[in-house]
Amino acid sequence: MSTTNELIHVIDSARKQGNNVKAIRKQKYAPSDFYMTLSDGKQVGPVKCQGDENALNGKFGEAQSYLAGLKNLGRNASAAA
Repeated sequence: MSTTNELIHVIDSARKQGNNVKAIRKQKYAPSDFYMTLSDGKQVGPVKCQGDENALNGKFGEAQSYLAGLKNLGRNASAAA
């Protein structure tokens, strides 16, 4: 069974428009709502995610790891050039 990660979809969408995501935040009182800050200072959100608490935590962790991987990929590419 494959699940979609709405957060990764938004990160990829922002990158296609030429923006990078700097940070992802969880809302304390609305656990299924997430906000992202773009490199140009704009805020994206709320990004609604489906799932129970464990699924939401998993999606958040996966998106954080994905974002960290993209940042490391950019650093390695510029170091190699």
